[in-house]
Amino acid sequence: MKVSVAPAQPAWVPHVIRLAVCSLLAGSAGIRAQTAAPADKPVQPAATADKTAPGELPTVTVTATRTTTNLLKTPVAVTALSADDLVRDNVKDLMDLSGMVPNLQLGLSNGDSGVLAAIRGVTSTNFTEIGDPAVGIHIDGIYTPRPQGSLALMFDLDQVEVLRGAQGTLFGRNSTAGVINIIPAKPEFKTHHGWASLQLGNYKGQQLRAVYNLGVSENFALRAAVMVDKRDSYLSQEQDLRDRGAKLPDAAGVGHFTPDGKPDTDQRLNRKLSPSEYYNNSDQQGLRLTGRWAITKNLEWTSGVEHYANRGAGDIGLKDCKMAAGTPWACGPEGQWHAIINVPGKIDMTIDTWRNQLSWKLGDSTELGYKFAYAKQRRYQQHDDDGGQRWLDSEVGTMFEWGNWGRQHAIDWASYTLKSNYRSTVHELQLKQQGADWRYVAGLFSLNEKNAIDFAQDNLVAAPYAMPQGQYYAQPDRRIASKAVFIQGDKLLAKDLTGTLGLRFTRDRRSDVGGISAGLWDASEPWYYNGLYKPPVAPGLGTPHNGTDLTFGMGPFAGLGVYPVPTENTHSANWSKTTWRGGLQYDIDKTRMLFVSLATGYRPGGFGDKFDTCGGGTCTDGSTQKYSFLEYGPETTKNLEVGYKGRHLGNKLDLSAVAFFTKYQGMHVTGTNAVGQRKLRDGETCPDWNPACDIVAAWKTENIGDADIRGLELEFKALPWGQGKLSGFLALLDTKVKSYPTYDDNWMCGYRAQFNAEPCAPVYLGEDPAKRGRAIRDVRGHQLPYAPKYAVGLNYTHDFAIGSALTLSPTIGARWQSKMYFTVRNLDNPVIGDYQDAYTNWNASVRLAPSDGKWDLEFWGTNLTNNIVKNWMGQGAAGGYTFNSYSQPRMVGVRGTWYF
Repeated sequence: MKVSVAPAQPAWVPHVIRLAVCSLLAGSAGIRAQTAAPADKPVQPAATADKTAPGELPTVTVTATRTTTNLLKTPVAVTALSADDLVRDNVKDLMDLSGMVPNLQLGLSNGDSGVLAAIRGVTSTNFTEIGDPAVGIHIDGIYTPRPQGSLALMFDLDQVEVLRGAQGTLFGRNSTAGVINIIPAKPEFKTHHGWASLQLGNYKGQQLRAVYNLGVSENFALRAAVMVDKRDSYLSQEQDLRDRGAKLPDAAGVGHFTPDGKPDTDQRLNRKLSPSEYYNNSDQQGLRLTGRWAITKNLEWTSGVEHYANRGAGDIGLKDCKMAAGTPWACGPEGQWHAIINVPGKIDMTIDTWRNQLSWKLGDSTELGYKFAYAKQRRYQQHDDDGGQRWLDSEVGTMFEWGNWGRQHAIDWASYTLKSNYRSTVHELQLKQQGADWRYVAGLFSLNEKNAIDFAQDNLVAAPYAMPQGQYYAQPDRRIASKAVFIQGDKLLAKDLTGTLGLRFTRDRRSDVGGISAGLWDASEPWYYNGLYKPPVAPGLGTPHNGTDLTFGMGPFAGLGVYPVPTENTHSANWSKTTWRGGLQYDIDKTRMLFVSLATGYRPGGFGDKFDTCGGGTCTDGSTQKYSFLEYGPETTKNLEVGYKGRHLGNKLDLSAVAFFTKYQGMHVTGTNAVGQRKLRDGETCPDWNPACDIVAAWKTENIGDADIRGLELEFKALPWGQGKLSGFLALLDTKVKSYPTYDDNWMCGYRAQFNAEPCAPVYLGEDPAKRGRAIRDVRGHQLPYAPKYAVGLNYTHDFAIGSALTLSPTIGARWQSKMYFTVRNLDNPVIGDYQDAYTNWNASVRLAPSDGKWDLEFWGTNLTNNIVKNWMGQGAAGGYTFNSYSQPRMVGVRGTWYF
């Protein structure tokens, strides 16, 4: 094939780059694969957009390949949601995207405001400062390292793009599952306009959004946007003042409780609240100011600052009342949305961000781009981890010296982010070039994070003596550094056939400088009281304290010095990986194409806090200590896609179909796992109920095995008749665990027989240290978590003219998904199963607008069938029930918008 000569390049651009691009079939990691041009016809600039004719679907553009291109000419599985889509579905944070995109699931980690994002069953369960998401979050193409920040951003947007499958070349960091790219609206030159929207909803919901664009001149513009959202909780929240005291035997040996007129649980923070302060409320605000300056004809700079504040209470775990019905743990008459709280929820989080993008056109076919972002997140959070759970009266054990299996008179768990300061800087430099039949983008990427956090966990009524225990983590300097170099390009191989090739090399480093973990998960000593209180009874003879005996001079409120056994966590580790993408695109004609791609993704390994794997005792080899940082390796995905995209019926139907197969290797799973073994003391034996009492467990992330993922995603938009708009998707997903040799089947083992569930596997007591102490279950062939087999979504809007001055536009949307598991255990039991059953959500709105477009009024409703939907699941702390996080119940409201 003859390569046409491209326009002259600037003298400083090395000629060798152009030669390398051609020899590599170079293409653009930022160049959207458009219709391939013949060799004698130059590739048109990616920003060129088709004009939409009356009665046709508008052309949708995306930035999934790092440049603006037609969605239907982009060989990537990507969904684009417009600003109008987001407003009409009442999307105000990332969580609200659940159900709008094929094979995207979102959940929430209550204790640390972390976002759980899963695409095609690939996800992350570590939301701390040492964890990484599997779905990369980008703001206008700039990587955002802490997922908590993504809750802040869903206002005044151009669109949201969700890329599914490994994106290891162009987007790189932590994109084994895919990427969510949130694109804020940009200032416009030479125009003054704006809008303001006021929304009122149930639970006293109030929301204000306002935007103003000031086109200062032909080459300078400013845009300001503000969002304020307040809403009462939908919970009925009760102040926890319960008092039942210890259960002690009388003279006849019959156990009786011994209340003393004082609450059993911690009262240091407990106070009477109003519904506006309950868990699951909303109190957040955001402000964004962006400037855009065309410095010269070829040089443009966009810079913006953003401030976000969340003063809400956060979310709380709740029992599944439907599953618990008819059991001893059935909910009371208050129903599903009820919590008994002694630690009121409080989040005090601010996120300040400065983003910059510089674009310099060095010639007709060369562009240099630079992106920079600095973000600072500060957060205080207090959370009631037990949510009012407690053992049944009949299960509370007598306080014998040997312990009572943990069934105390009260459960009193809490966690505190006492202070945190996360700072990050991201740099990305891109060089884009194109010739007659080739184009590419090459770049350098750099991320640096410095995170500091003081975090504490309390268990204030712990076995065997009901005394407090806890842990304190003082991490003043945890750092993450990631560097990468990448190149990706497209080259015309033959008429209508384009090849894509991309490479990225990444090097990651983690370090912990001077971090301290301290405390004991041992309630045999009264260290927590800090010498300010002495238990009035001997162990096992009553309650050592009640809730009013605790003061702010104890535990986390007194600081690190209270906690025994401090351990320094200074450590560092490195990982590196080369990821790549290859593909072919065949243009059937101007509006239809086929593509195939094979791409890889990578998430680096990590480590935890320094931990004595002998549990403070003597190791089996006779040593007294054996420390580990509980390191784990990288996670990778390799994703094959075959797809079709095209327009039909006179540009009245857009259709996309993608079949995919993913090899998921080295999966990261976080939880409490066996990490070592201690030597039993002389005369000590493990009881029947705990045959592996010599096993030492710790909270850690593991590489647990491999899985195969395959499926099909269909998406469409259509104009079926005049003034009607129909859109939807169909998602088929088949996930299978291929290997997981150390899976610990420890889910509610003591209650399985009671509810006719398959019993737990026997505890392995052999010599393999990776398995010892675990109830090894063979889960090969099981579904991955957050991977329902089937999902369908449909939305329909119709515009009705009311005379010549008004238009009435009702919209109705439905989304159905099949059963979804939360663990690879896949336990199908109606009482203690680890799943969310199939459900259908209905949303609807009706908008009234005048022909002059100066205002509109909209009535809206989400989850109209008032489904109770779990988005995260855990075991109940006090018996045979599940304890979970939930999506919102039915929400309805009215929104008025004024355009000026």
